[in-house]
Amino acid sequence: MKALRRGLLIALLAVIAAGLAAPFLRADRLRPRIQAALEAALKRPVRIGDVHLNLFTGPGFTVERVLIDDDPAAGIEPFANVDSLRARVRLGSLFAGKLAFSSLYLDAPSVNLVKMPSGAWNIESLLHQTSRSNSARRLVVPDIRISGGRLNFKFGDTKSVFYVSGADVDVYPNERGDVVVRFSGAPARTDRGSQAFGEISARGLLHAASDGEVRLNLGLRLERTAVSELVRLFNGRDFGMHGFAIADAQLAGPLSKLEIAGNVNIHDIHRWDLMPAKGEGWTLHYRGMLDLPGHRLDLATVASEGQTPPVLVNFHLAEYSGSTQWNANVLFHDLPAVSLVETARHMGAPLPAGIQVDGKVNGAIGYSNEHGPAGEVSLDDASLKFPNAGSAEFESARVSINGNAIVLAPVEMRSDRGPSVEIEGEYALDNSRAALKIVTRQFTTTRIDSSAQEMVGATSIPLLTLLRQGAWKGWIAFERKDDGAGAWSGEYDMQNAVLDVPGLASPVRFQSASVRMSDRQIQIARIRAHLGAIRIEGDYRYDPDATRPHHVRISSPEVRLADLERLMLPALRHDEQGFFARTFRLRGAPLPKWLEERRVDASFQIGSLLIGDAPIGTVQARLLWDGPTLVLSDIACRLDRMSATGTLILNLAQTNPSYKLSGSIENLDYRNGQLDVDGELETKGIGEDLLLNARSVGTFEGRGIALSPDDLIREITGSYRIAPVSGIPRLQLTHIQALQGVDALVGQGVSQPDGHLILELSSGRRQVRLTGMLLPIHLEPVAGR
Repeated sequence: MKALRRGLLIALLAVIAAGLAAPFLRADRLRPRIQAALEAALKRPVRIGDVHLNLFTGPGFTVERVLIDDDPAAGIEPFANVDSLRARVRLGSLFAGKLAFSSLYLDAPSVNLVKMPSGAWNIESLLHQTSRSNSARRLVVPDIRISGGRLNFKFGDTKSVFYVSGADVDVYPNERGDVVVRFSGAPARTDRGSQAFGEISARGLLHAASDGEVRLNLGLRLERTAVSELVRLFNGRDFGMHGFAIADAQLAGPLSKLEIAGNVNIHDIHRWDLMPAKGEGWTLHYRGMLDLPGHRLDLATVASEGQTPPVLVNFHLAEYSGSTQWNANVLFHDLPAVSLVETARHMGAPLPAGIQVDGKVNGAIGYSNEHGPAGEVSLDDASLKFPNAGSAEFESARVSINGNAIVLAPVEMRSDRGPSVEIEGEYALDNSRAALKIVTRQFTTTRIDSSAQEMVGATSIPLLTLLRQGAWKGWIAFERKDDGAGAWSGEYDMQNAVLDVPGLASPVRFQSASVRMSDRQIQIARIRAHLGAIRIEGDYRYDPDATRPHHVRISSPEVRLADLERLMLPALRHDEQGFFARTFRLRGAPLPKWLEERRVDASFQIGSLLIGDAPIGTVQARLLWDGPTLVLSDIACRLDRMSATGTLILNLAQTNPSYKLSGSIENLDYRNGQLDVDGELETKGIGEDLLLNARSVGTFEGRGIALSPDDLIREITGSYRIAPVSGIPRLQLTHIQALQGVDALVGQGVSQPDGHLILELSSGRRQVRLTGMLLPIHLEPVAGR
């Protein structure tokens, strides 16, 4: 027993030593027989490199640099290129004196699967041979296993962009004569940087029927895969939809008519730049038909018997092996709109936050890799509820999709807060264009909120979004192209609208006006409005490309200077300071932004300008407003025979507004006569300060002036100067030349604090002193001045 144990131990050690040493032993002298055995097993010419023995995984051989040639009809490329191949010897063949293999293991090969011009695949002969050999119990074809391989597809001499990476394949016959197929791998494309598009695994049987046609029974599973990867696999590009899909399928039948049944779960659908909603997904059951030789696939979702599902999907794939052609159709039948809104929002549809949609969705949308999306759906018996703008209802809204464009046909929406509006629009899926049009017969301006802007990525609506109240009727439209900001256009009439204008004490209260918007310009015609107590009519035009964007033409039948000053008070006192700022003369605040940026070109006409109840006359002028500087040019004032012209410059840069007036007056009624004045006037302040701070120089000429009942001056000329003295404006007259009766007088004059004017004149040795009231008012000095 001791000798037997010693012998067995020595034999075991010898076997282990032989097994360990075998891979390092070259078997080149067996290369012809091994090459012949491989060619017999694969039915193809084979070229091999170095050969090593294997005992532990065999008995068998490890063959390096194996090149398996293909049928000449399949092209000039080899069937497979293998770095390392392990072949296990069939023991029965050794007793028969003929070398044969029971299994072949190909490590990381590159295999070309070719569809030959005859229509057959180069792999079919091997599969058929496997089935026939096993059914005849002549086991001459080995089991074949591929690990980590790459499967390329060719159609004639053209290699497809599709291939399978990381392929693990087992093909072997079972005892019933069927070919067992096990497969896993990742489909990929050669024209994309991302080389994997999900993981597919399959298990099944190939059976050669008595009629000669091969039948397949196969289970197929798609592991959790990004939808974008699946789209890129078939379409070559991603159209922005992200999410994940898991699918199972069962294939059964002849290869030319495989019946398919299975299900697919799609979840976390969202656009690439949006976060997905957790737990949201659809599970669809489907059936279909696959024609492997004809490269056609048809799938359609199915519902339980007697039920009409709200969503049906049809999918057709043709020529998936070459120039891929595929299309999918989604049919909606009374699908609750609320279930589609969140999915659309995750897809990037610009729906306002918080909007609620009720109704039923009907119609169909298709997508093909050649023409893109197309179809039409309708939202029936629907209502929209906005977070801060009430709700609206409509009978049916039709949305059509054609290629890149989504078009909303005109739909009438009934508001719960007023009359209905008609809305239509268009949106490009690549965000290159967006358009919206709103038509109404009567709609309140407060209803124009941010919803329309969010729907199409619009800028704020000119004018309408500035109105505090009012109503409008007509149409407005928005259009945006590419990366531009877009522009609004429209034509509408507005009524009872209120517009706040910075710098004015009272808003503009429109009774009525007609508005036209185009090319970023705004024109408001036939304005009838009130500015505080001032009634105005006119036109307005806004042109952002002009030096002065705001152009105004207004007229008013009657304006009181006091009302005009009250209206302009916020602009005149824009730098109001507190007690300490005034006391210690602290530096004023910077100009408000609205004043610094204001650029206005205006013309106005006043039917009657009044000081108190005293008319000054009709006035017309042109106003150029540039920041803190206002220039009134071409001033023309007329009352009866009196006329005045001039230019007024108003400066708002300082705490107190300053004025500079230059001009002339002709035929001014004064003391029963007429007076002509030509000069310049400067003053500052507001209200009474304007008169108290007045400074003026110029010349005058008068006719028929009666300073008193006994002092009539037939003609008078001279120069004047007005300046404050002790807080009271004082008038000085120099270079006076006057005619009184037949006397020619010269001299000078001065006003008194009590309002009297004293002229000291002379004619030769004759001295004349004339007195009279300068003005019908008497100015008193202000305490502290």
